Amino acid sequence: MTTNTLKITYGQRENNQRAARERLRQAKAGETFDEQEAAFILNFEDLDDVERLMRRLNLQLLDVIASEHPESIRETARLVDRDYKEVHRNLKELEALGVIEFTTAGNSKRPILRDGTEAIDLSITFPIDTDTSNSKPHQETSA
Repeated sequence: MTTNTLKITYGQRENNQRAARERLRQAKAGETFDEQEAAFILNFEDLDDVERLMRRLNLQLLDVIASEHPESIRETARLVDRDYKEVHRNLKELEALGVIEFTTAGNSKRPILRDGTEAIDLSITFPIDTDTSNSKPHQETSA
């Protein structure tokens, strides 16, 4: 994983919690560990959230935010050649998912990747549990 990367996982809560406990043990013992791993992990337990994230229009917005660093929602809409209201709605969805956040400068809201990260690494656990009422972790596989 590159520096300053938001790691998004699906169905890996147990693995992420185990890794966090190990980092805590290492910190208490004075051992070193990869702080990047500790700071930027977002785990989805609901397959609907993964589906919302992976929509083509949302991925297009994430690409523009990461590569072009737009200064406002309006500039973001211009860069993707889409209607402001539609882009605003999609950005609010990405904010609700925890993938982006907004910084405020004057009257403008600037979309940025969560915690100022520069890239996203998506990891999905297979087999995918399609029963959304029972989202339990499985063996980890990177995608």
